[in-house]
Amino acid sequence: MATRRAFRVHSLLCWTLVSGCATTQPAEPNSPFALPAEETPASPAPVSGAGTRNNGDASSVKGPEGLVALCESLRDENPAGLVGNAVEQARAVEAHAQRRQAALAGKYVATVPAAGFAFRSYELGERRLLLDTERGLVLGDGAELFVPSKDPGPGFVLAPDLAEHLLGQRAEGKVSLRLVFRPMGSQLRKDACMWLGGGRVVKMEIDLLGAALVAPDGTVLSRGDTGEYADSSPTTPVRSPKVTVRKPRAADGKDVPPSLAGALAAVAERAQPCYEKVLIARPALRGTLVLGIRVGAGGKIEAVHVEMSSLGDDTLVGCVTTNVAKATVAGTNAGLRFSVPLQFASAEER
Repeated sequence: MATRRAFRVHSLLCWTLVSGCATTQPAEPNSPFALPAEETPASPAPVSGAGTRNNGDASSVKGPEGLVALCESLRDENPAGLVGNAVEQARAVEAHAQRRQAALAGKYVATVPAAGFAFRSYELGERRLLLDTERGLVLGDGAELFVPSKDPGPGFVLAPDLAEHLLGQRAEGKVSLRLVFRPMGSQLRKDACMWLGGGRVVKMEIDLLGAALVAPDGTVLSRGDTGEYADSSPTTPVRSPKVTVRKPRAADGKDVPPSLAGALAAVAERAQPCYEKVLIARPALRGTLVLGIRVGAGGKIEAVHVEMSSLGDDTLVGCVTTNVAKATVAGTNAGLRFSVPLQFASAEER
């Protein structure tokens, strides 16, 4: 289990908004996600509908259309369908074979919606929420990825209460699963994909390299402890530490007015000295802490609790919650509740 522990809970929460066919887009819209970012490999021919952005070494496969496009690019070329003379056909077959081989060796990123995956169990002793890889990972109607290995799926290290909260969020469709994978080749199935129901259903066998749970706005909630991307946490020291409030929300999940969002900056100010102190011992520490707060009379904060944390540092979390409990949020009424995500990073990384 030692390698399983390589997992980190990484950049986290702000629950609302969207997600995303074979287009390539950044792997982390709002926060650093240490799985490889997306970039179409240079060798394969572009998949129809795909774009390229210089964000890493993995291509994005979005939804059923994206998987169909990838599977089409991995089909074994049939010379009978080619035009031209024998030499031209041979050249076309060779060119396709090279592109196909490069595509087969490439790495890809796909997002599985909440309804397309499930968790197998929670290991209380290990504090790990296990992904169920014995069933298919469904990208959408007629498109499915599956992991042939009988080994346990990746686990997401979460405290029991946070795991329970996340399970509820997934049931409400507020959590998606981002995967990094390679297509698995087969001597028996040259096309790398199975086409069923007269081509209406496509399934791809994959080698799972990494996994992350993602909020609707693209924020990474938790990173899986599996594959070659199990642990790639930042190692660069934080040079200009800054704690920033990111998209605070009211208890009903709605955005707060800009004026009130500005007032909640007092929460970040209280957290700043804690961050600077902890960086002495952990100079590369970054992450997100989401606090639930209740405001009392005169705007004074009367209750603070941790909703989610990717920091992995109890000392920092304890210091922040203690300091925030002493803050005052101007212009608020007693009894108001807020969810306040705090980003801990260098000022230039915000």
